[in-house]
Amino acid sequence: MTIGAVFFDRDDTLVKDTGYMYKIADFQWMDGAISALLRLHTENIPIFIATNQGGIGKGLFTLAQMHAFHDHLQEQARTEGIQITDIAFCPHHPEAVIAELAQPCSCRKPEPGMLETLAQKWQIDLGASVMIGDKLSDMQAGERAGCHALQLTTDTNLPELADIAIKIIRKASA
Repeated sequence: MTIGAVFFDRDDTLVKDTGYMYKIADFQWMDGAISALLRLHTENIPIFIATNQGGIGKGLFTLAQMHAFHDHLQEQARTEGIQITDIAFCPHHPEAVIAELAQPCSCRKPEPGMLETLAQKWQIDLGASVMIGDKLSDMQAGERAGCHALQLTTDTNLPELADIAIKIIRKASA
């Protein structure tokens, strides 16, 4: 049996974005992120992050630096009692200086590849899942993967979107 999950964008959704986030010293949760993640965690809803990391392809930071940032993010979540199941990333960018990362791919949002890969790996029902992000490309990736898509805007907040996601997932599982 497959289950629903919540997929989050990373930058300016869960983590404040000061521009190509890879420095641990720059790590800071977005307002409401911990509360939203705790709500999902207490409901036993798997939490994933799907993040474009074109700064790798642009040569602005390394794969190792991004992994260290993600390890720190997951450790900070664990200290709050939250388990992030997995993080998928896309290193591609149309302006990449690394030739193989300048090629079109199926993982860079708005394409759904990261969500599809996570869903297959973890036996997630995309039709019973929700993508939460701040950009149109996040919404498009979620919709193209068959998920419900919720956008973080100045008129919404993460705990509110988490509550909506819980209702969507519960309804789909009923």
